[in-house]
Amino acid sequence: MFTRDEFLQKMHVEEIDTLLFRGEALEMGLPRVFGGQVVGQALNAAVRTVELDRKPHSLHSYFLRPGDLSRPIIYEVDPIRNGRSFSTRRVVGKQRGEAIFNASISFQIVEDGYSHQFEFPENIQHYSELENDFDRAADVGAIMGLSEADFRSYYLTFGTDILEMRTPGLETSILPGEFEPKHGFWFKFNDEIGDDPITHRTLLAFISDKALMSTAIRPHPVNFRTHKIIGASLDHAMWFHEEIRVNQWIYYHLDSPRSARSRGFNRGSFYTEDGRLICSTAQEGLMRVVGERET
Repeated sequence: MFTRDEFLQKMHVEEIDTLLFRGEALEMGLPRVFGGQVVGQALNAAVRTVELDRKPHSLHSYFLRPGDLSRPIIYEVDPIRNGRSFSTRRVVGKQRGEAIFNASISFQIVEDGYSHQFEFPENIQHYSELENDFDRAADVGAIMGLSEADFRSYYLTFGTDILEMRTPGLETSILPGEFEPKHGFWFKFNDEIGDDPITHRTLLAFISDKALMSTAIRPHPVNFRTHKIIGASLDHAMWFHEEIRVNQWIYYHLDSPRSARSRGFNRGSFYTEDGRLICSTAQEGLMRVVGERET
């Protein structure tokens, strides 16, 4: 994996020229760059090109090509609009001169206004009643004959020096079955990430891609361990409702209203422990089943 310092360093992209940034890949045991890394790095680049009083309120992006782990990603930021209340940035991530990622990110000066929200979902087991996913890796992996290390890679489980995660019903992430298309997990980044608001938004974007695409597979008797599935995130959207503090416990609630035509539609809601909805996500993913895996 990687150390906490390496993680934070790579998520804060390097500015190599005006409106031009470079991001290094994180080695996470995946065959290609993790989508959440690209979303987080693109947001990190864009945030640094707007005035400090303008906060991101929405992000809309497309994954165009798989990211190559052996090469850096160059992020080109286009400052296409600076209005009195809103600013817009277009970000293109490139490798070998070809676009692998494209995003539009809108920023707004914070204003007061009417407020409502969907309430915290019912019957969610509290994190205090759950073990850390990292420590459960050996037992849960054994259900499907995976080693502790393989399960941690499969489920993107991190050491607590970076991120602590606690997942109700963790075993359903690996068991094939017909489960309800709803699940979620608690998470909290280590306090050592510091207080910079840019870091907190960047890391929320990073974690927003975890387990989101697989939600649409849950109602079906297949998963990535039992069947050959061509799976890839196609697009990714985020809406930031409030200030973000990812070194406090947050519950990421995921659901999938629909899957069809080898695509699954997924939604996510980030709730603070006291029930505030601080960010929403949506994503469509390719889920093309091509056959069973050999046992």
